Amino acid sequence: MAIAITAAQAEEQLNSSAMQDMIRGIPIPPRPVVVQQMQTELGKAEPDLRKAAQIVSQDIGLTVAVLKVVNSPMFGLSRRAESVEQAVGLIGLRQLSILVTALSVRSLLKGDTQMLGRFYDTSAKRSYAMTRMAKATKAVDVGLAQMFGLFCDVGIPLLMSRFPNYIDTLKLANMDPEHSFTRIEQNAHNTDHALIGAMMVKSWDLPNTVALAIRLHHDYEVFLDPKVPRDVSRLIALGLVAEVAIQRYARLHSTVEWFKGGDFVAGALVLSPAEVEEWIEQIIEEFAAGSD
Repeated sequence: MAIAITAAQAEEQLNSSAMQDMIRGIPIPPRPVVVQQMQTELGKAEPDLRKAAQIVSQDIGLTVAVLKVVNSPMFGLSRRAESVEQAVGLIGLRQLSILVTALSVRSLLKGDTQMLGRFYDTSAKRSYAMTRMAKATKAVDVGLAQMFGLFCDVGIPLLMSRFPNYIDTLKLANMDPEHSFTRIEQNAHNTDHALIGAMMVKSWDLPNTVALAIRLHHDYEVFLDPKVPRDVSRLIALGLVAEVAIQRYARLHSTVEWFKGGDFVAGALVLSPAEVEEWIEQIIEEFAAGSD
């Protein structure tokens, strides 16, 4: 399987004005004001938790959505948050900022309701699984894992809204055991969801590590490239574990992405193959428990 792109090429793409011109026809949504305000507060030497809560509380819909997620099994809080101020006190400002960013995406993406529903469900499950593993294994920063889980496939609904036949490309890429997912997209549309997603993350001023991992998350030979930052390869590895767990939970039992990249996961995460399998089974059990 030939590599579609190297880490160095990915870095160059993400910083290229020519690439930004090339994807100008893709409707990448601008960063919402609430996300910008939260990032500004988070970036201060002494962030004000009360002010951050006020920023979110100005939007009733966002407030309801934040509290729904914070009180869900994903966070596993010992007591219920009744307000955004209580929520930020329980989960912290950084977690709140990531959550607000993710929920803001939902208000911006357009398309088939059923397809978007599946996208949001998969993103939530992936983020949960990656956050869970990152906390337990300390393989990578929990916030980076959470962000990657939420945003790694955000380019898919963006391409769906741009290309009427993109769903056919998606089906083809999901079934091809040999060629890179993104190469199939490039052949059909001269772009791919990993590039678009990475560009969106970068334009929203989210961490470069997340953007680079998103750009490379279908190019598994990066696991063999010593120039790839460790956090990038580990995010991709955690994403693969989450993906195969989601597939098995849905009783699909197989994924060509695991066939392509699964052999690299244990080494990237410094786990044995048996430990990787144990994590997959544990995540599936937690998905089932959370759906009760």
